[in-house]
Amino acid sequence: MTDQDTEFTTDVAVEYCRHHGVVPADAEATARSLGGGVSNHVYEVTWDDDCVVVKRPLPNLAVEDDWPADVDRVHNEAAAIRTYESILAAADVDARVPGVVTETDDHVVAIECAPAGATMWKTELLDGRVDADVAAAVGAVLGAVHDATADDSEVRETFADKRPFDQLRVDPYHRATARRHPDVADAIRAEIDRVLDTSRTLVHGDYSPKNVLVDRADATVPWILDFEVAHWGDPAFDTAFMLNHLYIKSIYNHGQHAAYADAADRFWDAYDAAVGWDVERETVAELAVLMLARVDGKSPVEDVDREAFADALRRVAKRTLRGDAETLSAFAALAREEASAL
Repeated sequence: MTDQDTEFTTDVAVEYCRHHGVVPADAEATARSLGGGVSNHVYEVTWDDDCVVVKRPLPNLAVEDDWPADVDRVHNEAAAIRTYESILAAADVDARVPGVVTETDDHVVAIECAPAGATMWKTELLDGRVDADVAAAVGAVLGAVHDATADDSEVRETFADKRPFDQLRVDPYHRATARRHPDVADAIRAEIDRVLDTSRTLVHGDYSPKNVLVDRADATVPWILDFEVAHWGDPAFDTAFMLNHLYIKSIYNHGQHAAYADAADRFWDAYDAAVGWDVERETVAELAVLMLARVDGKSPVEDVDREAFADALRRVAKRTLRGDAETLSAFAALAREEASAL
């Protein structure tokens, strides 16, 4: 496993599972790639009636721009999964996370498979199927975790290192975007300082529809995935990250703008009811940066090459960064204006 870019294949993933006792010695196992976005090798290893998902992080993410990141972030993910499991078991909210099956020093983890029938929430949203009940459930889960960990000194110590967050979020999203937009660079740099200086709770760091699975056998119980960016930091980053995806889709699928905007409201209301603080202004500030970053950062959103769509996102983000919106209702009005013009 010396060169993970070329040698961590499906066969190696199966071999890893056999070597560590995950797959029984006498079982026939197969593996297939799950894609895994841009940051990991991700394989589903299946045998008999069982399966695991095997992840190994890439040292340089699979995007057009150079995007290095330390591979030990996979251990951060394993720790976050265990923390989420503990919190959700005690919280008055229904959600699931796939548990860690094995974690090894060669920067590989195997985790439980989600239900076979579960679908990525992002897929439903891209198809125009907007379930606001899922949005509310996801908001309640995030609020419960943020609230439960805010006073937990052990969690604070475990996730004190913001290096994964800086490498995987702040540098490729915030700093890259500031370099490309000098007209709002000062506002973006101010947000960088704010988000890095804030240390309030356990932040997921990638709380988005692609990391939410919906099991239609029980659609109000989401499965939460992908914790490699987890850190002790700013709760407004997580709320903004999810809202950004919903508002971007509300502009892209402008004919259904109201449905996506309603989902955003339901997410926010459920989150806000679960926590003991008000981070609306902070969420709006971060939301503006993240929206611009999904156009001109290192990880652009799908179909950003559609010029009218990209320009609409830029206008919403820049108007917000210049002070035209400080509340979510004002931000939503800007998004609605742009959606109606497409």
